Amino acid sequence: MSRQLIVNADDFGRSRGVSDGILRAHRDGIVTSTTAMMNMPGVTHDLLRAADEAPRLGLGVHLTFTAGRPLLPMEWVRSLVDEHDHFLSQAAIMQQPTRIDPDELMSELKAQVTTFKNALGHLPDHLDAHHFVHLYPPLFRVYLDLADSFDLPIRLPIPRQPAALEQVPALLGNLPREVLEPIVEADWALLEGRSIRTTDHFVMSFFGHNTSVANLLELLADLPEGITELMTHPGVADEHIRAESNYHVEREHELAALTDPQVLVQIQKLDIELVSYAKLD
Repeated sequence: MSRQLIVNADDFGRSRGVSDGILRAHRDGIVTSTTAMMNMPGVTHDLLRAADEAPRLGLGVHLTFTAGRPLLPMEWVRSLVDEHDHFLSQAAIMQQPTRIDPDELMSELKAQVTTFKNALGHLPDHLDAHHFVHLYPPLFRVYLDLADSFDLPIRLPIPRQPAALEQVPALLGNLPREVLEPIVEADWALLEGRSIRTTDHFVMSFFGHNTSVANLLELLADLPEGITELMTHPGVADEHIRAESNYHVEREHELAALTDPQVLVQIQKLDIELVSYAKLD
């Protein structure tokens, strides 16, 4: 069985520097796919630029309800926003996930997918989500229903084997195993009987202090057979992203690793095929 790799860059449109870095990581490196935050002010401009300059770059939607403001009128999505009409933070939702109205969430996320379609004239090639609070089962159901409604592939960040459960706590605020296990089990139960397309494997460990060339080469050497998504966050640390996110200089470290010539040589040596989510069609 062959080894195929989707290298997805999250947060397209978050800032001009982030979008510039992602396009560079595609042009000069191994990024094959990106997902756009459709509620960010400059995202339509950046998507049109990507379609023009990088026609082989897979374009998806980075569903967002923990950063920025909603696309829909505030009175339609009151359960999603704080007193300043910004989306609730991931921490606030984790403290009380039942405060989110699933119908309001579905309406907002549908608006984000539709906004992408209106910008480019076609649907995205897949869906994923900003942060991982959508793993809470009632929110995960919305995520799956959304994918079903548009017949789109998704990123699946929950482990397929219980032994891999230790990978997930960092995504959900270091929840203890006795809390996390029922969440993952409920998510898998929600997936049963659905024909939603996803990858065989998902790698989330290329992040923070683990973004060196050496670590990336090790990840590639250990890549399993089948289709794997590698989650990445390259970018240029402009003033906007420095002000809005705690993850900024690290994006430049990722960009440097993803465009390092050693990495492409390793991919060729290991006979890894670089693909996008279009491979799942």
